[in-house]
Amino acid sequence: MNYLNLDQYLLRALVFLCICIGIGGFKATAQQAAPTSITLHIDGLSTEERDALNQQLVSRGDARIAFACVPAGIIVLESINGARSADSLRLRALPGLLTSVAPQRIQEQAVSLTEAEQLCENVRNTF
Repeated sequence: MNYLNLDQYLLRALVFLCICIGIGGFKATAQQAAPTSITLHIDGLSTEERDALNQQLVSRGDARIAFACVPAGIIVLESINGARSADSLRLRALPGLLTSVAPQRIQEQAVSLTEAEQLCENVRNTF
């Protein structure tokens, strides 16, 4: 039996296995790092209300406004910590919002950031 060939085979198999594990681990890390977000539609949103919410979120440090469009009344809130759930994000962000906005004016929308940007563009193009 030729041990030199066996050693080379094992070394190649080990390198291949390490590469596969490394690539798989990198993809899993990238997926986990994606931040959680929620999109809200607020009837009659003002710049003052948007700014007040932004100040509260910045002071707490656990969420941020990823996108806001006052004319369309759209705010996309994003978790700073990617591991948070959408429910956790709601619980952290909505109390601050409710200090300046009546609850009946707030509706959550199931749209992505890209779709929210498109909705904003549609509203801005009608003016």
